[in-house]
Amino acid sequence: MAVPDTETILAAAGLVLTGAVWAVERFLPGRKRIGYRVQMDTAVSMNPQAAHDIVQLRLLLNEQEVTDATVALLRVENDGSKDIVRHDYQEPLVVEFPGRTIQAVTVTETDASLRSMLTRNNGLRVAGDRLTLPKVPLNRRDHFKLLVLLTGVGDQVTMGGFLSGGSIRRNAQRRGPSKLSLALGGVFIILMGLLGGLLIRNSSGELADPVCASGELVIDGSTAFAKPMRAIANDYQKQCPGAEIEVRANGSLNGLRNLSHAGREDPDRQPAFIAMSDVRAPETNSYKDLTAHRPVSVVPLSVVVNRGSGVKDLTTEQLRGIFSGEHTNWKDVGGKNLPISLITRDSQSGTRITFEREVLEGIPTGQLIGLSDCTTRNNQPSSRSRHCEASDTESALDAIERVPGAIGYAETYSASSRRALTAVQLNGKAPEIVLNKPDSYPFWATERLYTYREPRDGSLTAKFLTFMNGANVEVLLRAHQHLPCSAKANSYHHACAL
Repeated sequence: MAVPDTETILAAAGLVLTGAVWAVERFLPGRKRIGYRVQMDTAVSMNPQAAHDIVQLRLLLNEQEVTDATVALLRVENDGSKDIVRHDYQEPLVVEFPGRTIQAVTVTETDASLRSMLTRNNGLRVAGDRLTLPKVPLNRRDHFKLLVLLTGVGDQVTMGGFLSGGSIRRNAQRRGPSKLSLALGGVFIILMGLLGGLLIRNSSGELADPVCASGELVIDGSTAFAKPMRAIANDYQKQCPGAEIEVRANGSLNGLRNLSHAGREDPDRQPAFIAMSDVRAPETNSYKDLTAHRPVSVVPLSVVVNRGSGVKDLTTEQLRGIFSGEHTNWKDVGGKNLPISLITRDSQSGTRITFEREVLEGIPTGQLIGLSDCTTRNNQPSSRSRHCEASDTESALDAIERVPGAIGYAETYSASSRRALTAVQLNGKAPEIVLNKPDSYPFWATERLYTYREPRDGSLTAKFLTFMNGANVEVLLRAHQHLPCSAKANSYHHACAL
């Protein structure tokens, strides 16, 4: 007997699958079932050992520092074959986080009517480590997600309750046939499984693991994007244990320069290196082999002053006067009788480039006389136009906290946790991004990722870039007050353009 060709085998496998589906629909009675899964459970704040002297991350909750905060994302769905109504619940659904305390919870990714039923009349009830959900009807395939902020130590998440004539179970990302369905189709699968499985595996083996890869990856560049990138890298490594990702924060231009150098030094011109930058790569020969990928997010930036200055609102004209040396005392702009001290970023900072371009409108802070010591007040008459330069976001914020009358600029999320600082309004606008409107807040940047040429398919670099477009990353970006460019519905498409 001739061995069947590939087309015949695939056709037979299709018939087997069709028969199995028919058997399930014909013989398996309908069931009520609620499924849930934990799509993310990761730390919000962390202090990487390798960067402990450079970066110190803090999270404040009710004005108290929190060192053990985590954020969890749960998906709850009707994954059975029947609709669920309110009287099906004999006991409400209860989510438990043993060892942790729930601080806040919000409903995401569902339609308006279901969201309303979940949240009205204090429907979501929190008690320590327990979250009790209201009895809401769920049509077949209806789902909602819960974003939960927690404190404490623990990694377990469970859901319980009692569903009349049904069950509550922890499900997987991909739905597959039940045990009974597998039994009904077992004879057919045994006959065709070996050859068909090999064919499917050879043709689409990558589909089983769409984002994970092993190896080492370096990410370097923007200090304004360092916090969310570390959270993203940590989440990736948690999902993909074979990956080791080191996030550095040497400034946007240094990151681009280091990427270019790594590419030239790599024999294959395929370094495991990604640069993050809130300015575009210079259009020179040194950077001609860098490939810009889809922008990641729009980053809100803030002008920050020491709270003792007595100002909460400045115009861009006043800022130009301050950084040009025209205004040397806070009383000149409505503040206290206190000399002004300038804290700027170094010349490799994308935040500085954005500040000079968008706020100062051409007045370069680099023309000022730089001071190496950011710990003392630089307000003597002879230092009318002097300033000190900080190498990263946290160093700049530390200096503004220490020096009375200091002013500088930084990423909004990092500045918001500093109680001794004030993020001033610009032209009466708070540091919130509302694009496509006249006279909107002017100080923000677009965060981009660069690689040396196109990364090789299947490499850790390529897989991580794919991961950056996922829902988990969008949640982490929003947690750091960034606007994700991957959001399906946003009003800032032009800011996310290549």
